[in-house]
Amino acid sequence: MAARRELGPEHDDVLVAGFLDRIQREIDRRVDERLAQVAPRGRRRSIVHPGNLALAIPIIAVAGGIGGVAGLVIAFAALTLVFLVSELRN
Repeated sequence: MAARRELGPEHDDVLVAGFLDRIQREIDRRVDERLAQVAPRGRRRSIVHPGNLALAIPIIAVAGGIGGVAGLVIAFAALTLVFLVSELRN
């Protein structure tokens, strides 16, 4: 209001535009802060990734073909262990 008194009514548009610009910057800053607080930290990769499946299928096929049921059990146990360790590290 003091600036309006000093500059006169002919500068009202400039004063209002400057005031609105400062308000908009403050709103943007606050919105950015809130979004940063609720934004996900990072997208986690799923253990059922196509690359993981591409490796698991031949391992299971070979283990079943060579070791039978015992080979399948060992292969599934090993793959489960690898996937769990991978998931816990992320």
